[in-house]
Amino acid sequence: MELIDFHTHRKTAEGVVTPRSFAIHPWDAEKEEATGIDEFRAKYRSRFDDAQLIGECGLDKACSVGWQRQQQLFLWHIAIAEEQQKPMVIHCVRAFNELGALRRQHPQGTWVVHGFTGSLQLADQLFRQGILVSFGAALLDPRRAKVRECLKDTPHPFLLETDDSPCGIKAVYRAAAEIRKTTPDILASTIKQTYETLFVN
Repeated sequence: MELIDFHTHRKTAEGVVTPRSFAIHPWDAEKEEATGIDEFRAKYRSRFDDAQLIGECGLDKACSVGWQRQQQLFLWHIAIAEEQQKPMVIHCVRAFNELGALRRQHPQGTWVVHGFTGSLQLADQLFRQGILVSFGAALLDPRRAKVRECLKDTPHPFLLETDDSPCGIKAVYRAAAEIRKTTPDILASTIKQTYETLFVN
């Protein structure tokens, strides 16, 4: 069964599909020298054109990067994602209210919060706003009860990923299947269907 690793910073293993993505991470927002969206768009045109997903980009209140610059850069990414009609991979830390407000202003397109470790209540809130979530290596840690409980009970479509974890995507699928009380093959089929429905044009 073909596996989807929605977001990874590592070399993709054989038999695993990982969509190409590109963006400037919020941690690097102040390193970005572009002063306007036109300059930003032109600077990275080929990278954005080649990408299947725009990301990861977003908002992070836990880092030291200036908040205004983070917001500006994220808005540029939203505009490019809308122009190119591509889904977004979103990094969001302690900024879900702000993310929801931006989503209300930009309701079109697919947004996915990657590396989700929040509660079922937060996942439900995001889904009502039209934002999906992707779970990662945190599922392998039995001490991460909140996110494991969220995955177990969520009725909504979701994705799986490895991000920068050294664990392979097969381990994430095995953990997720155990939590969901299903088999890795059934889970892989469900996630592939979600991926193809939402992300394959």
